[in-house]
Amino acid sequence: MTGVIRPPAPFERKFGTMAGKGAFRVGRPVAAPSSTPPAALAAVPVAVFVAAILCTIAAAFLTLPTEAGAPVPAAVAAAAARAEASMRDAEAFIRARKIDAGLLADIQGKGLLGEELTPLTTTLGSHSAKRTAEDPRWAAVLVEKLWGAGLREGDFVAASFSGSFPGLNLAFSLACRSLGLRLAVVSSVTASTYGANQSGFTWPEMEVLLSQGGYLEPVSVGVAAGGAEDTAADLEPEARSLAAEIARRSAKALGAGFIEPASLADAVGKRMSLYREAAKGKRMALYANIGGADASLGTSDAVIELSSGFLPPYPFDLSKERGVMAMMMEEGVPVMSLLNVRDLALRWGIPIDE
Repeated sequence: MTGVIRPPAPFERKFGTMAGKGAFRVGRPVAAPSSTPPAALAAVPVAVFVAAILCTIAAAFLTLPTEAGAPVPAAVAAAAARAEASMRDAEAFIRARKIDAGLLADIQGKGLLGEELTPLTTTLGSHSAKRTAEDPRWAAVLVEKLWGAGLREGDFVAASFSGSFPGLNLAFSLACRSLGLRLAVVSSVTASTYGANQSGFTWPEMEVLLSQGGYLEPVSVGVAAGGAEDTAADLEPEARSLAAEIARRSAKALGAGFIEPASLADAVGKRMSLYREAAKGKRMALYANIGGADASLGTSDAVIELSSGFLPPYPFDLSKERGVMAMMMEEGVPVMSLLNVRDLALRWGIPIDE
């Protein structure tokens, strides 16, 4: 794992790791914990390495929101209730639109999920996790978690939304709105199984529908096909063209940039540029990763070592395969990773939908 900087033991004991939790892309190996090889360390400039070690040590002692859930002020509780109610309304709206289109795949669900397999499906995913992520209570919990992390009205938040967990995309968007946070998202068209993988109801297209219906203000500043290389390179040529066309059309409707990168590194650079442009010089208070977009997570093994939830900023990946999340943490931006839904639901009090 060239370029990987591992957190010290106190960090692992406090936050755990992702190894063995099965939350990542099919074919992405789960690496056993290991120290950075001497050859890899030699390749890292001394100044960068020293800075990495100092940041890593600091990260071990950084105080993050507790899992216990401290009491919140009445105004925050009211904001949480508004976000949950808004999510119920938005889901009902999408469900009705899917029924009209004859595309409601999950009759017992809330309406956001797609089918097991469609041409826009990239990888395997858990149906239980996708249904659990549709629970409107996520919106309320995220309001409380974001407030507990110190985010306040006017703070700037950057995020990556894949199509894999449309419920969490919606919940996070509404939570930020309820707290008055400035949210800038780069959204992906493609999704894993049971995600937003139906043409006409991919996540960017649902964002368009929700904004037209008055349920959500547009939050995407960029739209990409997603998947391998952020261009759906892992799909069949016809499906790849469809994903690109949906991304282009949705970007235009949302007033966002259409991302058509030449490589994964180019995709990461384009996403970072869009976030910086949207921030308008304001400090980024948080970066949120929802789902498993390669451009956000990167493609090195380093990300396997991370837990879901809040992560303090430390340079966990210095490889050429690192994604936006690693670059944000290098720059001192804390991260909220919403990926291992079952783990987060158990920790945050959301019922598992089996």
